[in-house]
Amino acid sequence: GGDYYDVFSMKENELVLLVGDASGHGMKACMSIMTMHTLIRMIRENLYNNTADFVTQVNRRLCEHNIIQDEGGFITLLYCALNTDSHMLEWTSAGHQVPLLQNLKTNEVVPLANDDEGGLPLGISLNLPYDVRRNHIPANHRLLLYSDGLSEAFPEGGDQHDEFGTDGIIGALKAAAELPLEQALDTLFIASHEFTGGSGRHDDTSVVLLERQA
Repeated sequence: GGDYYDVFSMKENELVLLVGDASGHGMKACMSIMTMHTLIRMIRENLYNNTADFVTQVNRRLCEHNIIQDEGGFITLLYCALNTDSHMLEWTSAGHQVPLLQNLKTNEVVPLANDDEGGLPLGISLNLPYDVRRNHIPANHRLLLYSDGLSEAFPEGGDQHDEFGTDGIIGALKAAAELPLEQALDTLFIASHEFTGGSGRHDDTSVVLLERQA
């Protein structure tokens, strides 16, 4: 499909989390994602100063790749590096939905930034600047990364602007606050499926849900 997510360790105390989403559907989107996946695997062992430097390098290589340029597509990417000792999350968005942070004690769910504060998607221009953001992940909190297939779910035959949206995601997270992590993840998909009246989501959907326990 046109989505890509991964979780892997770079160092003993660093966990990398990422979600990507290619524009379009079908083979075009699939080939774009396969290209980015390969590039990330090729360069992920290299040393970069921060997440923005890594995303910048991925963008440059994608802009030079024939498959991306010939098809005229682009890819959004959320790339995060979590220090498991300090619990500091460093992240960079290339036009992707920002992470959501849930306080399991108060059941408050907030985005880590405004949606318009991320950079432009990958594959548009060779020398785009990308920003580094840092947020501490406290104990008893959950972190959600997701692609727009979840937020943009809408009922079959209904108004496409009547979407599950961030409000639907936040509501599902709150409803699942006392559930184990795996069941909370299932709740997100069940809630969006019910919102569509059982017609399902109309785009590839990827979700990464992480919990820091007490």
